[in-house]
Amino acid sequence: MKNKTIFKREATFKNQINFPIPPIPLKTEESIRLDGVVHQYSQLSLKHGWSLLCSNNDVVANHYERGDEEEFMLSIAGDESPLSYVQAAMCYHHLLEYSHRRTDVISQAIIDDDYVRQLDLLRKWKLKKVNRSFNPLFFYDSFMHPAVIFFTYHVEGLEVIQKHVHRFDVGGSYKLRTLRRTWATVS
Repeated sequence: MKNKTIFKREATFKNQINFPIPPIPLKTEESIRLDGVVHQYSQLSLKHGWSLLCSNNDVVANHYERGDEEEFMLSIAGDESPLSYVQAAMCYHHLLEYSHRRTDVISQAIIDDDYVRQLDLLRKWKLKKVNRSFNPLFFYDSFMHPAVIFFTYHVEGLEVIQKHVHRFDVGGSYKLRTLRRTWATVS
């Protein structure tokens, strides 16, 4: 783990209001542009010539010359800062909300140490003392891939904490692979 940067949960929130975005869920068969989703994150933009579309319950990137690309994160550019990778991880989940591959990761479900302390103070935190930080984390792994880890807390039915790992390609690409696993449950 190199160049570790620790964030608060607010770093995952959208921080720009630019373009209107379509409501979720979409109930139409036509293609809808999702460029506005990316523009809600200050460190991200679309590469020149690219747009994002929701078509047939799937998100695709479209280049005006090359056509459609299923790896829609290839269309996203950023300044390669730790914050841009945190925002790209959230943007990925936000874009998937428009598809059949929903992940149920929203910024309000992401937790950090301050949020856990507030829940504990209000006696809403049912886990015992945990000896690990829940703050969102950016780092470079041993192969120099940028990576982001954050935890989500879900209280629908059984209370669950899930760990989400996002590993980006090397070389400034925002293409990523994700891993999600249940970290703890409270019955």
